[in-house]
Amino acid sequence: MNFRIVGSAVAMLPLATAAAQSQGAPVLAPQVDHHQHLLSPMLAATLSEPVPAAIELPPELHRRFREAAPRFDDAAAIAELYTEDAVLVFSPGMVPEKWVRGRQRIGSHLAGAFRRQYTFTPLAFSVHDSTGYIAGYLSGLPRHFSVLLSLRKCGDGAWRIAAESMTFAPPPTLEPVTADRLVAQLDSAGIRRALVLSLAYIHGSPSIRGDDEDAEYARVRGENDWTRQQVARYPGRLRAFCSVNPLRAYALTELDRCARDPSLGSGLKLHFANSQVDLRNAEHVEQLRRVFRAAEVHRMPIVVHVWSGDERIGKPYGRAEARVFLNEVLPAAPHIPIQIAHLSGAGPGLDPGSKEALVVFADAISAGDPRTRNLYFDVTTSVTIRTPVEEARFIAARLRQIGLRRILYGSDMAIGGNPTARQSWGAFRAMLPLTEAEFRTIADNVAPYVR
Repeated sequence: MNFRIVGSAVAMLPLATAAAQSQGAPVLAPQVDHHQHLLSPMLAATLSEPVPAAIELPPELHRRFREAAPRFDDAAAIAELYTEDAVLVFSPGMVPEKWVRGRQRIGSHLAGAFRRQYTFTPLAFSVHDSTGYIAGYLSGLPRHFSVLLSLRKCGDGAWRIAAESMTFAPPPTLEPVTADRLVAQLDSAGIRRALVLSLAYIHGSPSIRGDDEDAEYARVRGENDWTRQQVARYPGRLRAFCSVNPLRAYALTELDRCARDPSLGSGLKLHFANSQVDLRNAEHVEQLRRVFRAAEVHRMPIVVHVWSGDERIGKPYGRAEARVFLNEVLPAAPHIPIQIAHLSGAGPGLDPGSKEALVVFADAISAGDPRTRNLYFDVTTSVTIRTPVEEARFIAARLRQIGLRRILYGSDMAIGGNPTARQSWGAFRAMLPLTEAEFRTIADNVAPYVR
C-alpha cells in the first residue's frame, strides 16, 4: 500500500456511496480480497509520530472554545461560535471537501456531521489586537481531524470563528491491524478469503531505515514472521505473502528463507515506490531480475507495486517504465503468476503516468504477447467515489481489453485514507460502467495462488 495514514470515517457519505453500502452484506460480494495487509505493533510504533502536547490558551479563548464548547449536535449553540459571514472548509477524506458559508448553515452542517461529543485540543495559537488563530485537532472521535481556526473579535467583545478548515488527517499514533480486525472487516463485506501481503518491505524503506543493516534485516524477518503467525489464526481464510525491499543486500536471503517456510512461501510482495526502485537504473533492473529469477526457481508468485514515480524529486513513471518492466524484468520469471497492484498505479485513482503504463500492459496482452501469459491485475484503490466519469470509462475499457478473467478484486488496509473492503467494493460497483455480468466475473475471480 501507499502509506498515507488516516483514521476511520464518521461523516456522512454521498447518496451514491450510501446506496452502495447497504446495511446488510452486499448481495454480490467478491470471493477473495487479493490485496490486504496487517500492521504489527512494531511497525505501527515505527510509523507513529509522538502525540503533540496540548497547550494552554489565554483564559478568554479557553472559556470560549473549551469550557463553554457546545454539544456536538446543538446547531444553534455551534452557530453562535461563528461570525455571520464565516466560512467552513470541511474535508472528511472519503468525499470531496465541502464549503459551507454563513453562521446558521455551518451550525446545521456540523451538528449533523458527527455522532458523539468531541473535544477541541489546541496545539498553537496567536492573537494580535482583534484577530488571531488557533490550530489543533478534535479528540474523542473514531477519526482524526486537524483544525485551523481564524478568529475575529466582534463588536460584543466575543471571539468568533471567521474561517475554519477541518481536515480528515493522519492520527499521531497508529494502532496495529491484526488478523482478527481484518476478518471482521471481511465478514462485513461478505468476503470469505484474503491474500495478506506482508509490510516487511517498509522496514527497508530509505525513509525509515537506519545504518545498521543487520538490525534492519532482523526487523524485516520479524514483520514477515508476525504476519505468518497472524494469518495462521485463520488458515481457511487468509494466506500470507512475505515481502522485502528487492534492492537490499539481504533480499535474496530473505526470499530463500520465506520459500522454505510453507506459511510464508506462498508468494512475494514487492513495492517499487516504497523501496525507491528506479526502472531507468540498469543496476536496479538487474537486481530486480535476480529477485524475479529466484522467485521463479522457488515457484513463488509475485504481487508487485510497479508504480515507482516520485514527483517530489522529478522521478517519472509512465510508458517508459512499464516497457522496462515488460521487456527486462518480467521475462526473468516466465512461469509464475505476476499480480500487478493498483492496475499499475499507486492509488487512489490513476494518475496520467499510471494510465500510460496500464495502456502498455493492456496493449501487450491484447496483442498476445507471450510475456504476459501469467499477468494479473488487482483493482485495489483504482476506483473511488471521487473517480471522474471519463476516468471510470477509461478503466472499464482497459479492463475489457485486458480480459476480465485477469482482473482481481482488492481493497488494501483500511487506514491511510483507504475505505474498508465493503466501502471499496461499493464504490467500485457504483462508479464503473460495467454490466452486472462483468461485475460478477470480477467478484468470482480467484487467483491460482489463493485457491
